[in-house]
Amino acid sequence: MIYYPKVYGVCTGAYKAVDLAYKLNEQFKDKNIYIYKEVLHNEYIIDKLNKEGIKIVDNLDLVNKDDILIIRAHGETKETYEELKNRKITYYDATCVNVKRVQDIVEEKYNNGYKIIIVGKKNHPEVIATASRSDNTAIIIETKEDYDSLNKNDKYYVVCQTTTSQDSFNDLIDYLKKNNYNYEYKNTICNNQSLIQTSSALLARKMDVMFVIGGASSSNTKELFNKCKKVCKKTYFFSDIESFYDYIKTQKYTEKTKIGFTGGASTLKEQINEFSNLLEFIIYYKNAKKEIDKGLIRFNKDIKEDNNPIINDTLNKFKSSNSDGKCIRGTLIKLGYNTHKKDDYYLKLASAYEAFETAILIHDDIIDNSDLRRGKPTIHKQYQKSFSAYKNDNTPTSLALCIGDISFFIIYEYLLKNYKNDKNFTRLISYYNNILIDTVKGEILDVYLPFIEKNDRHHRLFEDDIMRIYKLKTSIYSIVGPFALGLILANSKNKEIKEFESVLEPIGISFQIKDDILGIFGNNIGKSVVSDIEEFKQTILYSYIKINKPEYLNALLTYYGTKTSANDLNKVKEIFIKSGALKYAEDKMNELFDISKEKIENLEIKQDIKNILLGLIIFLRYRKK
Repeated sequence: MIYYPKVYGVCTGAYKAVDLAYKLNEQFKDKNIYIYKEVLHNEYIIDKLNKEGIKIVDNLDLVNKDDILIIRAHGETKETYEELKNRKITYYDATCVNVKRVQDIVEEKYNNGYKIIIVGKKNHPEVIATASRSDNTAIIIETKEDYDSLNKNDKYYVVCQTTTSQDSFNDLIDYLKKNNYNYEYKNTICNNQSLIQTSSALLARKMDVMFVIGGASSSNTKELFNKCKKVCKKTYFFSDIESFYDYIKTQKYTEKTKIGFTGGASTLKEQINEFSNLLEFIIYYKNAKKEIDKGLIRFNKDIKEDNNPIINDTLNKFKSSNSDGKCIRGTLIKLGYNTHKKDDYYLKLASAYEAFETAILIHDDIIDNSDLRRGKPTIHKQYQKSFSAYKNDNTPTSLALCIGDISFFIIYEYLLKNYKNDKNFTRLISYYNNILIDTVKGEILDVYLPFIEKNDRHHRLFEDDIMRIYKLKTSIYSIVGPFALGLILANSKNKEIKEFESVLEPIGISFQIKDDILGIFGNNIGKSVVSDIEEFKQTILYSYIKINKPEYLNALLTYYGTKTSANDLNKVKEIFIKSGALKYAEDKMNELFDISKEKIENLEIKQDIKNILLGLIIFLRYRKK
């Protein structure tokens, strides 16, 4: 179970700074919008702003009077404002009101003869900006060693960085009091920051594990992490979701594990939700996979043995192949079913669908002449080894085809046996048949297109050709179809099914784009990483070069469609990178994922189902096999 503190995430000042950037970008579409240095110490936010064309600059020389500049939430030095005024640069000040309050206090007290002490990080931009209000004479106290710079002859006024540790501030005040210094002070720690820390620590005490999310260089998030770590030993700090993904996929968290999430004052709740949604999906997925793996064992046991040893051997080869799958499709059947019902009635349908995947992959492996599937020799290659004495004999391929064929009908028999009395059985089988038909249509195009492209150099290739294959062969078969089958089994109406088809289709296409990227750049993906090249596979990577960067085509064709060595693979990788094909494919994938994400967020469905679907997107986006 996942929990959040009562107060967490981006503070009002930080939110206003980001919101201002978006509003100005919308208002002044014909102008360059710049933020002077990082608006917040959060890579996630910076990346989102960059994607909107809002640029971060560290040098004011890059800004002219026709541009719009934003002063970040941390504030800026007096010298910076003077330069902007002298150069007549239009700027909007997004300095946090709490930071501005500290700056005003420092300026007032400095002008009244006080020596200023600031408790905080010496190199933090907020501290640097605040110190400029004392003509940069302020003493910065970061550690107790800095106490040595204090002089009892001076009259001090003490303030602190708004996100500093309350303990650090209290320690200094206690020291000044104990040693009879002449001082006054104002506790300028942001109240919101204190509330986040207090609320998060209260939650952390009750958790089995606690995750703190935020920018790697965020001072307030590091402080929040330290607070939580004191009361929950299993507290972890993550600034990017890829490293979080790599960590949690190795963990054994369950629905019973009490897991807390929080984030610092510079962390958007949207960002924290991405982390928690990914974890929700992985917990759900691992639980579903465990159930489906057991269901597949029962499915295999249900296949009747034959008294003919040859036939029995083929059935055993299918059973052996019908394991070790990812079970993503079966998981989606469960998720579709769970939109309305929570029992395990879905399980035999999910097991049958996973068996369908095994069966169709036997044919797919023959078409592609693949050596490996799920890390094991493909069935036709197993037979080739048995028939190695008979060169150019087609029996191994024929036998593998027969195994695929008989498996389809075994699956039908299994569905009939277990669901024939279900009132939705006709709808279920009809939809299942349409998935098979669309999948084979996609396979037909996937076979024909490489042939015509390889043998007719004047053939005009369009990205739509690739996208149609992606839709038929992957999106319907891998994402849309399974989820819809679960919905049908749960007695969903056709209107709801149509809505989910629209929502999920871009995920399925993105799923295949990711597969094609991993097919060249991945490792440990369960099949040969050179198979796509040797098969002359038509992917968005190839089509981008053919359509948009033909100057790279001849170099690519040197390797494409031929026996590929490790060195050849590296050359192909280099071509895809230098031509921009890899970036284009990644951008297209992310664009489609984002389309589905927005649609899911607008769905009126149970929150747990919504969270898991959003987590699925993140899971597929960052998977490495």
